[in-house]
Amino acid sequence: MTALDKYTRLEGPGLWVSSPEDQRREVVVSFGDSTLVISDGRNMRVLSHWSLPAVMRLNPGKRPARYSPEGDLGEVLELDDDWLIEALKQLQAALRPQRSLASRLRRPILALLSAAVLVGGAVIVPPALVEHTASVVPMARRVEFAEKLRLDLVRGGAQSCHSAYGDPALGALQRALFQNPARIVVMRGLPSPQPRVQHVMGRLYIVDARLLYEAESAEALAGAILMAAQRSAEEDPLRPLLRHAGVVATFRLLTSGELPDASARGYAAAIYRAPMALPELDSLLERFARVELSTRPLVDNPNPLDPAVAELGTALRARDPLAGEPASNTLLSDGQWVSLLNICDG
Repeated sequence: MTALDKYTRLEGPGLWVSSPEDQRREVVVSFGDSTLVISDGRNMRVLSHWSLPAVMRLNPGKRPARYSPEGDLGEVLELDDDWLIEALKQLQAALRPQRSLASRLRRPILALLSAAVLVGGAVIVPPALVEHTASVVPMARRVEFAEKLRLDLVRGGAQSCHSAYGDPALGALQRALFQNPARIVVMRGLPSPQPRVQHVMGRLYIVDARLLYEAESAEALAGAILMAAQRSAEEDPLRPLLRHAGVVATFRLLTSGELPDASARGYAAAIYRAPMALPELDSLLERFARVELSTRPLVDNPNPLDPAVAELGTALRARDPLAGEPASNTLLSDGQWVSLLNICDG
């Protein structure tokens, strides 16, 4: 027996209104061939026919149940009879077209595709976002980020070194090495097992104070600074910061120009745990040549001032831009070099 056969003789009371302006009237509700029949409760005159598949319940889960035919919300039927409400529910389910296998699988397939897109986005979108964001951040912003990273190192226990004579000597070294404004800072207590020169970003170069004791000359120290400058030219230092900050912080920087302080916290210390890349030799030699600096003081320094010297030392010596000849101008006078060596003492 089908649901239509089961409820073909079922009928019960209800309240019906043909339009919002009319008064409700008592009616008898019964079921015909795929229709809901509404009749006058006194003389059983048929008042309305509704197609069962088009009957809409207006208040799911509430009583009395209120229904309207699809497309005419002004005509309303109220039912409070449990048998009629359940019968209407089952008849509509029986008349509803059976969904095909493809239809039944559509939702889980869409869910899987959405998950695949999200996973793909996590792998593909962030690198593109980082690349685009790094390309539009101006130098002024980078300088601000660099200072925040320096202060983050200070909060971690590092100290910037300053002295009355050491600061001018450091400024003279900066002007000799860079045409564009740059900032060289000497710091001690850095979280690095081996001393190094680190270009943070925004033309900020942090010299580990231990290098001052290991460098035999200003020229050797300058060579280590140029190595750091070449690394930053090959890999934008803002990119790893954005990867550390995450997608949300990167998107915020792109849209508002602000990078949350919390997203960059801990990155400055992480820089010193990362391995140092090997700079490209030809570009590095061009950098030495531009400032008329020999590579030999760096290569011949008893203590290695940069880890790349171990691999590039032979080539740096053989292709010295000055061919072993002394530079026409000294980077620092003896007095300036001594002042720089004592910058952390004043």
